[in-house]
Amino acid sequence: MAAAVAGTGVLVPLYIFPGQSPQCTAWASLLNVISANPSVPFIIIINPNSGPGAVGSQPDSSSYQGCVPQLKSQPNVRTIGYVFTEYGSRSQSDVDADVSTYAGWDSAYRLDGIFFDQVETTSDLLSTYTAFVNTARQSFDDSNGFVILNPGTNVQDDGFFSIADQIVTAEDFYSDFSPSQLSLGSSTPTAKQAVILHDAPSSPPISLIDQLVTDGIGSLYITDDTQANGGNPYDSLPSDLSSFVATVGADS
Repeated sequence: MAAAVAGTGVLVPLYIFPGQSPQCTAWASLLNVISANPSVPFIIIINPNSGPGAVGSQPDSSSYQGCVPQLKSQPNVRTIGYVFTEYGSRSQSDVDADVSTYAGWDSAYRLDGIFFDQVETTSDLLSTYTAFVNTARQSFDDSNGFVILNPGTNVQDDGFFSIADQIVTAEDFYSDFSPSQLSLGSSTPTAKQAVILHDAPSSPPISLIDQLVTDGIGSLYITDDTQANGGNPYDSLPSDLSSFVATVGADS
């Protein structure tokens, strides 16, 4: 697992095929930025196929098996695997199977935890997500797997903060987001919250980054990749990733 690094982190939905290893062309700019910013913590979400792929499988041998270790070799990086939960309606067995598949990857490219997507945070589902999270933690080394939940909005039951390391409390269009919409308090700790914004300006919004980092947000990702008109906002990295990360690092 990555060494602890203080300050606001960069949370990267790396839903991009890396290309062939060892070049890992599609990830090269991210690898370079990580190396150039050793004081910035990175949490990298790995997502080969809307999850890990077939139950019990290993990732592609010509790409992920050689490229994930390049991320893991950086001491300021955690890698976590994408698992969707269908807002609590996906079966425990199917969710656990995805978790188990990630946990079963070979040690050279084994991840550090799980990113649960499509999360619903109503009180009646707290026990469901507690079970998901417990399985995730127990499946990784020392029962200490790192877990992020993604409802994409403020939680409805603050008890969810007790089971997660971070919660994405805003996943939105940049133009629709305001820091004032976040619920920041003792029962909703700022350091356990993450913000993901897309359709942003190509130049990083420095004043917004400054404010979120000053507030103590746990992690942050802002990209100019677009969801407008049916686009996928996570099929490329931000065009000025270097400046975005440098701004986060300078403020932390």
